[in-house]
Amino acid sequence: MARKPRLHFPGAIYHVSLRANGAQQIFTDAADYTRLLLLLQEGVEKFGHQIHAYVLLPREIRLVIAVDEVPLARIMQQLGFRYTRWFNDRHQQQGHLFQGRYKAILIDPELYLLALVRDLHLAPLRNTPERDPMRYPWSSHRAYCAREKVLWLTQTLVFAHFEETGIRALMRFHAYVNEGLAEGAGADFYRGGDYDPRVLGDKDYARGALKLARQARPVAVDPEQVVALVLKDFELSEAELAAAGKNRHCSQARAFLGWLCLETGCMTLTALGERLGRDVSSLSSAIRRLQLAAKKDPGLVDRYQKLYKQL
Repeated sequence: MARKPRLHFPGAIYHVSLRANGAQQIFTDAADYTRLLLLLQEGVEKFGHQIHAYVLLPREIRLVIAVDEVPLARIMQQLGFRYTRWFNDRHQQQGHLFQGRYKAILIDPELYLLALVRDLHLAPLRNTPERDPMRYPWSSHRAYCAREKVLWLTQTLVFAHFEETGIRALMRFHAYVNEGLAEGAGADFYRGGDYDPRVLGDKDYARGALKLARQARPVAVDPEQVVALVLKDFELSEAELAAAGKNRHCSQARAFLGWLCLETGCMTLTALGERLGRDVSSLSSAIRRLQLAAKKDPGLVDRYQKLYKQL
Protein backbone atom coordinates (compact mmCIF):
# COMPACT_ATOMS: atom_id res chain seq x y z
CA MET A 1 0.00 0.00 0.00
CA ALA A 2 1.36 3.43 -0.92
CA ARG A 3 2.41 5.68 1.95
CA LYS A 4 0.02 8.56 2.55
CA PRO A 5 1.55 12.01 2.00
CA ARG A 6 2.65 14.11 4.95
CA LEU A 7 0.04 16.51 6.29
CA HIS A 8 1.30 20.08 6.09
CA PHE A 9 -0.15 23.42 7.08
CA PRO A 10 1.41 26.45 8.80
CA GLY A 11 1.34 25.92 12.56
CA ALA A 12 1.22 22.12 12.41
CA ILE A 13 3.15 20.54 15.29
CA TYR A 14 4.85 17.17 14.86
CA HIS A 15 6.62 14.63 17.00
CA VAL A 16 9.59 13.71 14.82
CA SER A 17 11.95 10.80 15.41
CA LEU A 18 15.05 9.82 13.48
CA ARG A 19 16.80 6.59 14.43
CA ALA A 20 20.25 5.18 13.81
CA ASN A 21 20.87 2.64 11.09
CA GLY A 22 21.55 -0.81 12.49
CA ALA A 23 23.60 -1.00 15.67
CA GLN A 24 25.67 2.13 15.11
CA GLN A 25 25.39 5.31 17.13
CA ILE A 26 24.38 8.75 15.87
CA PHE A 27 26.52 10.48 18.49
CA THR A 28 29.84 9.35 19.95
CA ASP A 29 31.00 12.41 21.91
CA ALA A 30 30.16 16.01 22.81
CA ALA A 31 31.37 17.33 19.46
CA ASP A 32 28.76 15.26 17.61
CA TYR A 33 25.94 16.39 19.90
CA THR A 34 27.01 20.01 19.65
CA ARG A 35 27.13 19.86 15.87
CA LEU A 36 23.57 18.56 15.66
CA LEU A 37 22.36 21.36 17.94
CA LEU A 38 24.11 23.89 15.70
CA LEU A 39 22.38 22.43 12.66
CA LEU A 40 19.03 22.64 14.45
CA GLN A 41 19.67 26.33 15.12
CA GLU A 42 20.67 26.98 11.51
CA GLY A 43 17.52 25.20 10.31
CA VAL A 44 15.30 27.40 12.48
CA GLU A 45 17.00 30.52 11.15
CA LYS A 46 16.76 29.37 7.53
CA PHE A 47 13.27 27.85 7.35
CA GLY A 48 11.38 29.76 10.03
CA HIS A 49 9.97 26.78 11.94
CA GLN A 50 9.88 26.44 15.73
CA ILE A 51 11.37 23.72 17.91
CA HIS A 52 9.41 23.25 21.14
CA ALA A 53 11.54 20.44 22.56
CA TYR A 54 14.38 18.09 21.67
CA VAL A 55 16.31 15.16 23.03
CA LEU A 56 19.44 13.71 21.46
CA LEU A 57 20.03 10.09 22.39
CA PRO A 58 22.97 7.93 21.30
CA ARG A 59 20.81 6.12 18.74
CA GLU A 60 17.84 8.46 18.22
CA ILE A 61 16.91 12.11 17.66
CA ARG A 62 13.47 13.25 18.84
CA LEU A 63 12.06 16.69 18.14
CA VAL A 64 8.82 18.61 18.61
CA ILE A 65 8.60 20.89 15.57
CA ALA A 66 6.00 23.47 14.54
CA VAL A 67 6.31 24.28 10.84
CA ASP A 68 5.53 27.47 8.98
CA GLU A 69 5.43 27.60 5.17
CA VAL A 70 8.37 25.25 4.56
CA PRO A 71 7.26 21.57 4.70
CA LEU A 72 8.71 19.26 7.32
CA ALA A 73 10.18 17.04 4.60
CA ARG A 74 12.54 19.77 3.44
CA ILE A 75 13.55 20.63 7.01
CA MET A 76 14.39 17.04 7.88
CA GLN A 77 16.06 16.28 4.56
CA GLN A 78 18.43 19.18 5.13
CA LEU A 79 19.13 18.21 8.74
CA GLY A 80 19.73 14.53 8.01
CA PHE A 81 21.87 15.18 4.95
CA ARG A 82 24.11 17.79 6.58
CA TYR A 83 24.64 15.86 9.79
CA THR A 84 25.38 12.60 7.98
CA ARG A 85 28.00 14.35 5.85
CA TRP A 86 29.57 15.89 8.98
CA PHE A 87 29.55 12.59 10.90
CA ASN A 88 30.96 10.48 8.08
CA ASP A 89 33.71 13.00 7.32
CA ARG A 90 34.68 13.32 10.98
CA HIS A 91 34.66 9.59 11.70
CA GLN A 92 36.10 8.46 8.35
CA GLN A 93 33.19 6.26 7.36
CA GLN A 94 30.64 5.90 4.58
CA GLY A 95 27.05 4.80 4.15
CA HIS A 96 23.74 5.45 5.83
CA LEU A 97 23.73 6.90 9.32
CA PHE A 98 19.96 6.91 9.79
CA GLN A 99 17.45 4.09 9.52
CA GLY A 100 15.44 5.04 6.47
CA ARG A 101 12.93 7.87 6.53
CA TYR A 102 12.23 9.92 9.63
CA LYS A 103 8.93 9.28 11.41
CA ALA A 104 6.53 12.17 12.06
CA ILE A 105 3.18 12.25 13.85
CA LEU A 106 1.02 15.37 13.74
CA ILE A 107 -0.21 16.09 17.29
CA ASP A 108 -3.05 18.05 18.82
CA PRO A 109 -1.06 20.48 21.02
CA GLU A 110 -3.97 21.16 23.36
CA LEU A 111 -4.14 17.51 24.36
CA TYR A 112 -0.63 16.20 23.87
CA LEU A 113 2.07 18.89 23.70
CA LEU A 114 2.85 19.06 27.41
CA ALA A 115 2.90 15.29 27.84
CA LEU A 116 5.00 14.86 24.71
CA VAL A 117 7.63 17.33 25.93
CA ARG A 118 7.75 15.47 29.25
CA ASP A 119 8.17 12.18 27.40
CA LEU A 120 11.16 13.58 25.49
CA HIS A 121 12.81 14.95 28.62
CA LEU A 122 12.39 11.65 30.46
CA ALA A 123 13.58 9.49 27.56
CA PRO A 124 17.27 9.46 28.67
CA LEU A 125 16.23 8.24 32.13
CA ARG A 126 14.09 5.30 31.06
CA ASN A 127 15.62 1.98 32.16
CA THR A 128 18.41 3.73 34.10
CA PRO A 129 18.90 4.42 37.83
CA GLU A 130 19.13 8.17 37.18
CA ARG A 131 16.10 10.10 38.47
CA ASP A 132 16.91 13.71 37.58
CA PRO A 133 16.33 14.84 33.96
CA MET A 134 18.34 17.99 34.76
CA ARG A 135 21.52 15.91 34.71
CA TYR A 136 21.17 14.95 31.05
CA PRO A 137 22.90 17.67 28.97
CA TRP A 138 21.46 16.86 25.52
CA SER A 139 17.79 17.63 25.94
CA SER A 140 15.82 20.86 26.18
CA HIS A 141 14.92 20.24 29.84
CA ARG A 142 17.73 22.35 31.27
CA ALA A 143 16.73 25.24 29.02
CA TYR A 144 13.11 24.97 30.20
CA CYS A 145 14.33 25.12 33.79
CA ALA A 146 16.56 28.16 33.12
CA ARG A 147 19.80 26.25 33.73
CA GLU A 148 21.08 27.18 30.27
CA LYS A 149 20.04 29.38 27.36
CA VAL A 150 18.95 27.99 24.01
CA LEU A 151 17.80 31.09 22.17
CA TRP A 152 16.26 29.21 19.23
CA LEU A 153 14.06 27.02 21.48
CA THR A 154 10.38 28.07 21.66
CA GLN A 155 9.01 27.61 25.20
CA THR A 156 5.96 29.88 25.36
CA LEU A 157 3.40 27.34 24.15
CA VAL A 158 4.42 24.79 26.77
CA PHE A 159 4.44 27.32 29.63
CA ALA A 160 0.99 28.51 28.54
CA HIS A 161 -0.33 25.27 30.06
CA PHE A 162 0.59 26.57 33.56
CA GLU A 163 -1.24 29.32 35.38
CA GLU A 164 1.92 30.65 37.03
CA THR A 165 4.63 32.67 35.31
CA GLY A 166 8.30 33.29 35.99
CA ILE A 167 10.15 31.11 38.49
CA ARG A 168 6.92 29.47 39.68
CA ALA A 169 6.20 28.23 36.17
CA LEU A 170 9.73 26.79 35.93
CA MET A 171 9.24 24.96 39.22
CA ARG A 172 5.84 23.65 38.18
CA PHE A 173 7.25 22.40 34.89
CA HIS A 174 10.19 20.63 36.53
CA ALA A 175 7.83 19.00 39.04
CA TYR A 176 5.47 17.94 36.27
CA VAL A 177 8.29 16.25 34.38
CA ASN A 178 9.54 14.47 37.49
CA GLU A 179 6.04 13.18 38.21
CA GLY A 180 6.24 11.33 34.92
CA LEU A 181 8.93 9.04 36.33
CA ALA A 182 6.51 7.65 38.88
CA GLU A 183 3.67 7.43 36.37
CA GLY A 184 5.65 5.46 33.81
CA ALA A 185 5.23 5.69 30.06
CA GLY A 186 2.11 7.52 28.92
CA ALA A 187 0.70 7.85 25.42
CA ASP A 188 2.48 6.18 22.51
CA PHE A 189 3.78 9.24 20.67
CA TYR A 190 5.15 7.15 17.81
CA ARG A 191 1.73 6.39 16.38
CA GLY A 192 -1.39 8.32 15.44
CA GLY A 193 -5.02 7.67 16.23
CA ASP A 194 -7.61 5.32 14.80
CA TYR A 195 -9.14 7.98 12.54
CA ASP A 196 -5.85 8.70 10.76
CA PRO A 197 -2.52 7.05 11.64
CA ARG A 198 -0.70 10.30 10.79
CA VAL A 199 -2.53 12.29 13.49
CA LEU A 200 -2.50 11.96 17.28
CA GLY A 201 -5.74 13.67 18.30
CA ASP A 202 -9.46 13.07 18.43
CA LYS A 203 -11.64 12.76 15.34
CA ASP A 204 -12.55 16.45 15.24
CA TYR A 205 -8.90 17.52 15.37
CA ALA A 206 -7.93 15.01 12.70
CA ARG A 207 -10.70 16.19 10.39
CA GLY A 208 -9.68 19.82 10.91
CA ALA A 209 -6.03 19.00 10.22
CA LEU A 210 -6.93 17.21 6.99
CA LYS A 211 -8.97 20.22 5.87
CA LEU A 212 -6.15 22.66 6.68
CA ALA A 213 -3.62 20.45 4.90
CA ARG A 214 -5.72 20.49 1.71
CA GLN A 215 -6.08 24.27 1.89
CA ALA A 216 -2.35 24.76 2.44
CA ARG A 217 -1.23 22.30 -0.22
CA PRO A 218 1.80 23.91 -1.91
CA VAL A 219 1.65 24.84 -5.56
CA ALA A 220 3.05 22.00 -7.60
CA VAL A 221 6.40 22.55 -9.27
CA ASP A 222 6.15 22.50 -13.06
CA PRO A 223 8.21 19.53 -14.34
CA GLU A 224 9.03 21.48 -17.50
CA GLN A 225 10.64 24.15 -15.35
CA VAL A 226 12.79 21.53 -13.63
CA VAL A 227 13.89 19.98 -16.93
CA ALA A 228 14.67 23.39 -18.43
CA LEU A 229 16.66 24.40 -15.35
CA VAL A 230 18.89 21.32 -15.48
CA LEU A 231 19.38 21.57 -19.25
CA LYS A 232 20.46 25.20 -18.90
CA ASP A 233 22.81 24.49 -16.00
CA PHE A 234 24.51 21.59 -17.80
CA GLU A 235 24.35 23.31 -21.21
CA LEU A 236 22.57 20.39 -22.84
CA SER A 237 19.58 19.86 -25.10
CA GLU A 238 16.94 17.34 -24.13
CA ALA A 239 17.95 15.21 -27.11
CA GLU A 240 21.49 15.06 -25.75
CA LEU A 241 20.21 14.23 -22.29
CA ALA A 242 18.16 11.33 -23.68
CA ALA A 243 20.82 10.05 -26.08
CA ALA A 244 22.08 6.51 -25.69
CA GLY A 245 25.53 5.96 -24.25
CA LYS A 246 27.35 6.58 -21.00
CA ASN A 247 28.54 10.14 -21.40
CA ARG A 248 29.54 11.16 -17.88
CA HIS A 249 28.32 14.74 -18.21
CA CYS A 250 24.90 13.62 -19.40
CA SER A 251 24.71 10.90 -16.75
CA GLN A 252 25.33 13.43 -14.00
CA ALA A 253 22.71 15.78 -15.47
CA ARG A 254 20.14 12.96 -15.47
CA ALA A 255 21.01 12.17 -11.85
CA PHE A 256 20.54 15.82 -10.82
CA LEU A 257 17.25 15.95 -12.70
CA GLY A 258 16.02 12.76 -11.04
CA TRP A 259 17.05 14.03 -7.60
CA LEU A 260 15.13 17.27 -8.14
CA CYS A 261 12.09 15.38 -9.39
CA LEU A 262 12.07 13.20 -6.27
CA GLU A 263 12.54 16.17 -3.94
CA THR A 264 9.84 18.33 -5.50
CA GLY A 265 7.48 15.49 -6.43
CA CYS A 266 6.95 17.09 -9.83
CA MET A 267 7.51 13.87 -11.81
CA THR A 268 7.83 10.19 -10.96
CA LEU A 269 10.97 8.31 -11.92
CA THR A 270 8.79 6.13 -14.13
CA ALA A 271 7.63 9.17 -16.10
CA LEU A 272 11.14 10.59 -16.24
CA GLY A 273 12.53 7.26 -17.40
CA GLU A 274 9.99 7.07 -20.23
CA ARG A 275 10.88 10.59 -21.27
CA LEU A 276 14.63 9.95 -21.29
CA GLY A 277 14.58 6.35 -22.48
CA ARG A 278 15.97 4.98 -19.23
CA ASP A 279 14.59 2.35 -16.86
CA VAL A 280 13.66 3.28 -13.31
CA SER A 281 16.36 1.14 -11.70
CA SER A 282 19.10 2.87 -13.71
CA LEU A 283 17.81 6.32 -12.78
CA SER A 284 17.43 5.34 -9.13
CA SER A 285 20.98 3.97 -9.00
CA ALA A 286 22.36 7.12 -10.63
CA ILE A 287 20.56 9.34 -8.12
CA ARG A 288 21.84 7.28 -5.22
CA ARG A 289 25.43 7.44 -6.51
CA LEU A 290 25.12 11.21 -6.83
CA GLN A 291 23.75 11.55 -3.29
CA LEU A 292 26.59 9.42 -1.89
CA ALA A 293 29.16 11.44 -3.82
CA ALA A 294 27.62 14.65 -2.52
CA LYS A 295 28.37 13.56 1.04
CA LYS A 296 32.07 13.93 0.24
CA ASP A 297 31.93 16.76 -2.29
CA PRO A 298 30.50 20.10 -1.04
CA GLY A 299 30.54 21.35 -4.63
CA LEU A 300 27.85 18.86 -5.61
CA VAL A 301 25.73 19.92 -2.64
CA ASP A 302 26.09 23.59 -3.54
CA ARG A 303 25.14 22.91 -7.15
CA TYR A 304 22.05 20.96 -6.12
CA GLN A 305 20.94 23.60 -3.61
CA LYS A 306 21.39 26.41 -6.15
CA LEU A 307 19.18 24.53 -8.59
CA TYR A 308 16.59 23.77 -5.93
CA LYS A 309 16.38 27.42 -4.83
CA GLN A 310 15.51 28.49 -8.38
CA LEU A 311 12.33 26.42 -8.41
